[in-house]
Amino acid sequence: MRFSHASCLLLALCSAASAQTGSDREAIPVQALAPEAAAPADPGERRVHSVELDPVVVTGTRTEQPLSRSPVEVQLIGARQIANSGARDLAELLEREGGVYVSRVAGRGTSIEIQGLASDQILVLVDGRRMIGRINGAIDLSRLQLDAIERVEIVKGPSSALYGADAMGGVVNIITRRDGRPGGTLSARIDSGENRELLGNAGWTLGALRGHSNAGYFKIAPYDLDESTASTDGIEGETRFAGSEADWQFSERASLGLSGSWALDDSHRIDAGTGGRVYDTRKRVEDIRTGLAPRYDFGAGRQLALDLYYNRYFDQFLQQQRGGDGSNDLDEETLNQLGSLGAQYDHRLGAHGFSLGAETSLEQLDADRLAQKGERDRQSLYLQDDWRYSETLRLVPGLRYDRDSQFGSQLSPKLALRWDFASDWFLRAGYGRGYRAPDFKQLLLRFSNAAVGYRVDGNPDLQPERSSGYNLGLTWLPSARLNLSLSAYHNRVSDLIDVVQTESGPPIVFSYVNVARATLNGLDLQGRWRPWQPLELQLGYGYLRSRDEDSGEALSGRARHRANAALRYERASSAWQLRGVWIGKRVFGVELDTGGAPTGAGVASDYALFDARAELKAWEHWRLAVGVENLLDEGDVRFLPIAPRNAYLELRWSFE
Repeated sequence: MRFSHASCLLLALCSAASAQTGSDREAIPVQALAPEAAAPADPGERRVHSVELDPVVVTGTRTEQPLSRSPVEVQLIGARQIANSGARDLAELLEREGGVYVSRVAGRGTSIEIQGLASDQILVLVDGRRMIGRINGAIDLSRLQLDAIERVEIVKGPSSALYGADAMGGVVNIITRRDGRPGGTLSARIDSGENRELLGNAGWTLGALRGHSNAGYFKIAPYDLDESTASTDGIEGETRFAGSEADWQFSERASLGLSGSWALDDSHRIDAGTGGRVYDTRKRVEDIRTGLAPRYDFGAGRQLALDLYYNRYFDQFLQQQRGGDGSNDLDEETLNQLGSLGAQYDHRLGAHGFSLGAETSLEQLDADRLAQKGERDRQSLYLQDDWRYSETLRLVPGLRYDRDSQFGSQLSPKLALRWDFASDWFLRAGYGRGYRAPDFKQLLLRFSNAAVGYRVDGNPDLQPERSSGYNLGLTWLPSARLNLSLSAYHNRVSDLIDVVQTESGPPIVFSYVNVARATLNGLDLQGRWRPWQPLELQLGYGYLRSRDEDSGEALSGRARHRANAALRYERASSAWQLRGVWIGKRVFGVELDTGGAPTGAGVASDYALFDARAELKAWEHWRLAVGVENLLDEGDVRFLPIAPRNAYLELRWSFE
């Protein structure tokens, strides 16, 4: 399939450009912001208890905002937190964080959950740009390596008023490095599971061009949680990636953002089929992203940003039966392409900060399992007003109009509020509507498995899923050493797309229909305490009550209780860390797995994932780290297919 040059122009608004030029300062959790420090630049704005500058975030409003003054709650994971985590990819990083939940279930893939809403209802961005290549509705978070990431910003709750489709549950925005500071790092890591990694990154300056480049190689070893079966639970494979992000400053007012990345993943695993069949499964994925982001600052609070973006995702899936005649073998290819063009104009008029944006995009999917090639184009307009009503009260209304070639028009409003009602207390509230358009698989799938006796058909008459969400958050910052935040949410979702059996067969036929309505209510409590400077303790608890309004049952795979904890002791020459999460019992219903087959229902018991890490500054530019992942050796073939406990050794060299 070919993409025309015009189609390759993708729009990612000025917000995307803003995301790319975000602060290179270390991201501080909102809890680190306290009210007693130096005088703020604007009256009534919160002060910062830290020797570090207040980090800038962009995802909550699509404009640059100091974290301490953001009217929308943004969960921020900064560069230092990423480096300290010991995680290798985004899935591992988020898996131990509070407020988000990463699920790994055999046959269903790796997915993220925010406020009870699933991966296909959460928008994943890189520098403000939409990612493609979803598997079973979810972006595989393990595709995103951490070496090039400056920070991760997470906005919870319906966000379609700014980002359009697929932002029902929230937005995860991965901001890459592009600071251009000279120097970089080289690192190597090995572990007891026979995994290997080599990583390198460096900042550079060429005249008016400042950028950051990275490259890496991963070798992944398989693991097996049940040796009584012929199948393996972990993949064996290799990943190679490289990328660069840069800014070209033409003048004090004009700049051009440049970006490009490439990743190639080859993997192999052994799968068990029905009737004692054994399959060798191989998968090859290539992901290419490139973009241009011109930007002009007119002065006096006015700026214009454009964004052109192209993403190509190619997936080849091979499955061969051992000792078979070839009749059950599979050789399938999927090519997903997205091109977009966007613009955003920001203008501050007194107490009002207006943002006006427009986007247009074209997405195509050509896959062997689809009845026909999928294609959709979208156009949108949005307007937002960041209104500083008084020194202590801020209101942010917004409205977005989307037109989708497959299902028509959608209007998404929002309203956010921040009230600083005391010197060490502030409240944030928000309302928004979101939607998720049916993906190409749900619309056009035509997959038959004669050996097992079932068929799955898409439904071209599906309507978008829609949601309305309310968020209320209260933060207490009595000092730089202690803080607490409590947030509550209520989400109502309608027209949920579900899989139902439409024919009893043979073969048994499944299809997608808009049948379900759901309500999700929850609380999230997070706290941070630093009894003295080297020691920091973080604790969190989340509660979720989900209900399918048609069946009266809880939604599939949602845990009612979860908790997170982290303890870190850090000196100039060494650091010690323990962090982990506990996830309560989950009940699963029948779903389609990543291969298109229906999975059985079941109950997953609670589990706890803990990691330990120690770091030592061995020499001036050298740092040594040792750690143990999955300390409690958790794992389950069906509901928690993760690697067994393993120890690792990491060596990092920094240069200038």
